[in-house]
Amino acid sequence: MTEQKALTNVTSTVTPTIVDRDSAPEGVVFRRTLPGPEQELVERFIPAMPLVHAPDSRVTVLRELGLESGFPDLVIVVWRAARTADWGEPRLALVPDDLRLMHYVFQRRRAAHAELEDHFGSRFARSSTERLHGAGLVRPAGRAWFPCALERAFAATKIIAVEAKIGKWTDVLNQARLNTWFASKSYVLVPRVSEDQMRDAQRFGIGVLSPEQDGIREWGASTAPLPRSYASWVVNDLAWRVSRNRSDRGSCPTTPR
Repeated sequence: MTEQKALTNVTSTVTPTIVDRDSAPEGVVFRRTLPGPEQELVERFIPAMPLVHAPDSRVTVLRELGLESGFPDLVIVVWRAARTADWGEPRLALVPDDLRLMHYVFQRRRAAHAELEDHFGSRFARSSTERLHGAGLVRPAGRAWFPCALERAFAATKIIAVEAKIGKWTDVLNQARLNTWFASKSYVLVPRVSEDQMRDAQRFGIGVLSPEQDGIREWGASTAPLPRSYASWVVNDLAWRVSRNRSDRGSCPTTPR
């Protein structure tokens, strides 16, 4: 079991964009952050999070985003803005179910239109592939659809889920395990951790984060390739959408409180 100690002077220098219920785009579900010791733990973690990424990356932090598996305390999205240069209005028009179909095509590498109709219904398969094609995510070949190059379609290089808890170790570990369905890495954030708890987390590939006086101590998580599921696409697009909306309004990124 390898321990990595990351201090504040080696963490990301990029100011993250923080998105919560009060600043979320219309139609996206977030849970309101409640005051208490767990919120204080998260607030202490955000400015000191041990994050390594390419110099041209952006960092978007989603606080308690609603997903099918629950409301992760933090979803940290590291993404390359250069990959989104050709994304535009057609991409904004996509809905989560479009991204579900997109991930299906991505996994299959080639999906016959009849196959998509069987899985998603004929009407939706037809309209969704038209939207995905217009957004540059799929291309037709005869009566089949192929995914376009991932480096042009998917901007996130890391999606990191963090679950914070003061107690209830079993609960926080189970939620962190659920988060692996969309995240490339999943962590628990706790004020202290025992050797048994560390071994328990590492057995499932879950990382452990714990604050110290000089930074954050990290026991690394297993890394999975992206995208993991259609929810990875949803998170990916949300990070880009938030950045685009704020650029259009000329607003500055939200900084950690």
